[in-house]
Amino acid sequence: MAERHIPPPLRFLLAARRSELHGLESLAVTCELAVHLSALVHALQKERGYSNLTLCSAQGRLPQEGHEQTLAALVQDAVRVEAEVRRFLDGLAAAPQASDKARLLNCIAYALFRLDELPGLRRQVRDVSLPADEADARYTQIISSLLAVVFEAADSALDPAVTRTLVALLNFMQGKELSGQERAAGVIGLTKGYFTEPQKARMLGLAAHQARSFDVYAQYAQDDALQCWDRILQQGQPVERMRDMAQRTSSEQRVDGALAELWFDLYTARIDAMREVESLLAQALARQCEHRIAETRQELADRQLLLARYADHASGRAPSMVFSVQSRPVDTPPADGVGSVLERSILELMREQTLRMQRTDDALNSVRGALEERKRIDRAKRLLINRYGLTEQAAHERLQRAAMDGGLSLADVARQVIDQLGSD
Repeated sequence: MAERHIPPPLRFLLAARRSELHGLESLAVTCELAVHLSALVHALQKERGYSNLTLCSAQGRLPQEGHEQTLAALVQDAVRVEAEVRRFLDGLAAAPQASDKARLLNCIAYALFRLDELPGLRRQVRDVSLPADEADARYTQIISSLLAVVFEAADSALDPAVTRTLVALLNFMQGKELSGQERAAGVIGLTKGYFTEPQKARMLGLAAHQARSFDVYAQYAQDDALQCWDRILQQGQPVERMRDMAQRTSSEQRVDGALAELWFDLYTARIDAMREVESLLAQALARQCEHRIAETRQELADRQLLLARYADHASGRAPSMVFSVQSRPVDTPPADGVGSVLERSILELMREQTLRMQRTDDALNSVRGALEERKRIDRAKRLLINRYGLTEQAAHERLQRAAMDGGLSLADVARQVIDQLGSD
């Protein structure tokens, strides 16, 4: 099509649709990255769980039979999944990048830096040369860096439906990660037969913030993923009973340390079942991206055809009966006598595109409230780290304790910290 014959406003409308298509294609790649990362996070969560169990077993309170072999198999699986992620990232790094991907790429760089720590951490676990809680904290830091990439992927998405699913996936992954942390904390406490008061508080905080993450997930997930999660919740009574039991323990009221194995098995079954929910969300992301790209390509093709007809009509090559977007012949005056049909059609196209973009912005703003909460929490943690020299996990636990003590949400406590400490 010779675009020089198309009126300039229409040429830019066409360019806007091409830009939208390019953005959707880029978004599809970003969603694929999030899916790859969810698989790696799951593999590392399983590895972390058995690393924790192995280290606790080395203290002599739990039987060691089979743990090392299982851990070795899980490490091998995690290495394989990590290799797949790294190959995907190599392709991503080689592709041209838009300026709005800078934060995402920076998060990827940090996550790769953390992943490089895995071989050394695995050697220490294999040699039983570090405490279980330290190993748990280091695995958690690596997993948190991967979740930060998924967060940036959700924050950079510009399609409302895709953003909703990314927000659902992010919050479900956060809840699942908190579940993994609770599994580790439970094994540590049960191994010695009781929980200290700080350990009890941490268990309560982890359970509460899991509930918050899953509540946000439920706001944005589609029906099939919600139904799958409901089935998992209906099977959660044994875990709830063991949570209650943990809160009743003390140095004077101990329980059998062998219960740590039962807790671990129950919680592992729960976390493994959660992987099905993540898979459903991943499938939904792929469908939505494919649908939006196909839809936009068709709209672009339709618009190019319409604009070609305008170009032919303007050059005198077209027959007189060429129809405008209002389904009237182009050379027929409008009934109300206001402007030419071509001018009216241009205005109608611009109006339609402007309204559609406004609807998109409104839908995105309604979804991004959950992402804004995460931003506040991350900013509050950075302030605590810089002001008091805390680790990331210690800063998060301080926010959790304050939330529990004050009966507030984590986001509300984060807002208070930001107000008190100011920008850093």
